[in-house]
Amino acid sequence: MVAYLDSSLALRHMLRGEITISQALACDRTVSSELMEIECRRVIQRCRLQGELDDEGVLKATERLEKLLNGMYLLALSSAVKKRAMETFPVSIKTLDALHLASALVLAEKSGGEKPLIFSHGAGMNRCAKVLGFQAPLAEE
Repeated sequence: MVAYLDSSLALRHMLRGEITISQALACDRTVSSELMEIECRRVIQRCRLQGELDDEGVLKATERLEKLLNGMYLLALSSAVKKRAMETFPVSIKTLDALHLASALVLAEKSGGEKPLIFSHGAGMNRCAKVLGFQAPLAEE
């Protein structure tokens, strides 16, 4: 089974050491969009500049991110992904969630219809993923 991680899961792991991510990492393959790396690196820098992370915190968060990235595959923000993200979704979602779900949809299309599990802490992301036919193990019922 393939796990698709959105940035919310990676950020909680990276900043807090949260272990919910272990469910996703237990899958055969873990993927995300290159958007996840961009978001995570921006958050580290923002937290540093706002005094929310000291030098040790920046180092720890960066190490966790690097370890996570080394064990997963990042999908490019291709023109197909961007085009799909611009289209309508069955429920209201934010732009970055649309890019993540578009990445998962394009991945499923290229994988013969096999949809990855969507791992997110975002309620809107999980709701839309489920309506689109994805399993979202962290969705609150």
